[in-house]
Amino acid sequence: MHDLISSGHVGPILSSLFVDVFGTLGFLFIMGVALVERARHLRQARAADATASDVNQKFVPGPAVLFGEVEYAQGASVAVRVDVDQDGEETESSGVWSHKWTEKNRRVDIAPFYLRVAEDKRIRIESTREVFLVDSMDGIIRVELTKRTRYAELTPGEKIYACGELVRAHDPESPTEGGYRSSREALVLRPMPKQPMLLSTEPLGARFRERASFHGVVVVLTAIVAILCHAFFFGFHARRYLGQTVDANITMLHDFTTRDGEGDITRHCRVWLNPANGPIFSDDVDALKCDQLREGDVVPVRLVPGILSSRSTIGPDVTVSTGAFMFIPLVLSAWFAYRHNEKATRPWYMNKVVDTAPGRLEETMPAQDAKMSRS
Repeated sequence: MHDLISSGHVGPILSSLFVDVFGTLGFLFIMGVALVERARHLRQARAADATASDVNQKFVPGPAVLFGEVEYAQGASVAVRVDVDQDGEETESSGVWSHKWTEKNRRVDIAPFYLRVAEDKRIRIESTREVFLVDSMDGIIRVELTKRTRYAELTPGEKIYACGELVRAHDPESPTEGGYRSSREALVLRPMPKQPMLLSTEPLGARFRERASFHGVVVVLTAIVAILCHAFFFGFHARRYLGQTVDANITMLHDFTTRDGEGDITRHCRVWLNPANGPIFSDDVDALKCDQLREGDVVPVRLVPGILSSRSTIGPDVTVSTGAFMFIPLVLSAWFAYRHNEKATRPWYMNKVVDTAPGRLEETMPAQDAKMSRS
């Protein structure tokens, strides 16, 4: 009778697969990846903060971090602007409309500009189209019903951080000693070799801390889901860590049938068991096993002592109900949801810009037109 098992349970190998491999190691894997990513972003944030501590400290040739207000160059109408062209589409499901804007093209408009780092000092900024702009993409131009352009732009008076290399180069607006403007050399900020220039409207470590926060939330949510799932299968853990395998006498057998709403008949078998050193408890076994059992038989049980005796089961092994199979799709869904949202929540400068919202495209026209008229 060592092959006895509770009705609706799986064997010890599958039980361990569901609970230990997927239900424990699976969740721990997701949490581990998220913790590693969080630590990486926090290191990047600390490094960025350390870099920012040298802001406006040295105005000499070499790597530099500047902070100041944007000023256009003479005759210029732009400093840095990134335009993202999007195509719109709408879908209907059960009478409910929604729409999506998908990035199709990205353009960078750039010109030399100046950063006023002090009341009496400004530095010329000469970047390239590979510039790394960290700014809010809060501008929208509606071209037509299914086309629009979102943009991020540095404007005069906006305070930014600029990271690059100071070099002596031609500055057409550098003043002469006599106060007149003429072509002469001055310190100019350019990109570091083989690196894009970083221009940021937010503290240099902020974007890394934001990503670290996302991964931290993933760790917490995953831990909560894992705890709730394992709590649902508390009986399995009670039998494993608190229970012991002992012999018990069968005191009563109840072989009965039930009929469902469609008239199908199902046979059941309930067994009452009396362990030598524990309270009497009952358990269900497969109906076919019922024909092999007799009152007075001695069978192995997994006994949980004390107030948790109701968690005891027939059979010598620690087993779990078939519902533990849910760990497999749950863990896989959690992993794919994590990876999807990790990418979907990246800022526009690290990701393809895709926006979704309820309603039809034509319903967004007045609101966006009004927004543009106010800007």
